[in-house]
Amino acid sequence: MRAIITGATGGLGRNLTHYLRELGWDILAMGRNHTIGYTLGVPFVVVELSNRSAVLNAFEKADVVFHCAAFSSPWGDYDLFYRANVLATRYVLEAMQYYHIPKIIHVSTPSIYFDFNDQFNVKEKDVAKKFVNHYAATKYAAEHEVLMCDRESVIIRPRGIFGEHDHVLLPRLEKIGQKGFLPLIKNKEPFVDITYVLNVVHALHLAATQSLPAKSIFNITNGEPKTIREIYTLIAQELSWKITYKEISYPLLMGIGSFLECAAKWHLTAEPLITRYGVGLISHHQTLDISHAQIVLGYQPIYTIHEGITRYGIWKNHTF
Repeated sequence: MRAIITGATGGLGRNLTHYLRELGWDILAMGRNHTIGYTLGVPFVVVELSNRSAVLNAFEKADVVFHCAAFSSPWGDYDLFYRANVLATRYVLEAMQYYHIPKIIHVSTPSIYFDFNDQFNVKEKDVAKKFVNHYAATKYAAEHEVLMCDRESVIIRPRGIFGEHDHVLLPRLEKIGQKGFLPLIKNKEPFVDITYVLNVVHALHLAATQSLPAKSIFNITNGEPKTIREIYTLIAQELSWKITYKEISYPLLMGIGSFLECAAKWHLTAEPLITRYGVGLISHHQTLDISHAQIVLGYQPIYTIHEGITRYGIWKNHTF
């Protein structure tokens, strides 16, 4: 199989590249970080996906495109999100049409479900009426681009990806913890889903190699919801973090997030360490229904959350 992987220098893209390379796939990797890109062990092209001509020049013939690239920050100007998430997807699809590439596997996000309410067993159809931030809005718009194209398309929505090469979820928690404590919401124990990165890679591989209904969309998680406290504790024990927990009322923590967002908006600080969306994520239940992926895609998580955290710890200690 011949594959093009966008976002190959990000956490998910790197793991996918390594996995498919070991399976003997022919891969063209694309990304913006040339330092990482040239260590992937496959042909690599530095490309800005929001530049239409650059994308057309970088692409080649292939059997499938894994579109993992995105601007996934919880904070930033709308234009940054639109160019990286919507325009980039549009230009990738145009390049696929030009080179007659038949299939795209598009990585989206469950952020499009979030609405600051408790949500249990969320299905793929349960999209929020109002998006929580620019990231969610532009990722949903990117999905629309994919669903409207004339290519065979599969969309996956993995929740809370963590694991090797993670520079988002666990590093952010560690950074917050180093400030003195990890916050918990007083009088509430929200259940949430997270997903080990190699389980997401497994789902991507299935999506590329299975014959699936047109315009398929799948939730992907580890299938083992845990409370925020349980997740914190597992991480702290496995990675030997010296952290404390502090229970804070929801209104107070949301007020802190609002204040820090205002400070960042007025350029008094850089990206806020705590955002209202981040507070919402640890304040509300959100579990996803993965039965559609299990039945149609044949997806079953290979690694448990505990195994994933252990593997991340081994990788982190070896790397750093």
